[in-house]
Amino acid sequence: MSKIFCDPAVAEQSPRKDGFWQKHQQEEVVEAAIGLYGSEAAIAAAYCALEAWTERRHGDYGFWFEVFLRLRNRLI
Repeated sequence: MSKIFCDPAVAEQSPRKDGFWQKHQQEEVVEAAIGLYGSEAAIAAAYCALEAWTERRHGDYGFWFEVFLRLRNRLI
């Protein structure tokens, strides 16, 4: 997932006030992650959040954490 969704070059295409994604795109990312990773989608989003956190990309971290929460709730 990090190669597809966490790529900072892709991120620069959709700026957001507190990060690089717009809120309405979270659901699109959730659907794409489920399509790509199935039951492992929440884990993939968690890795993206962790990568953003360790690289101090706090806006990105918040986005990925929200995606993770949506995936976790949806797949439980």
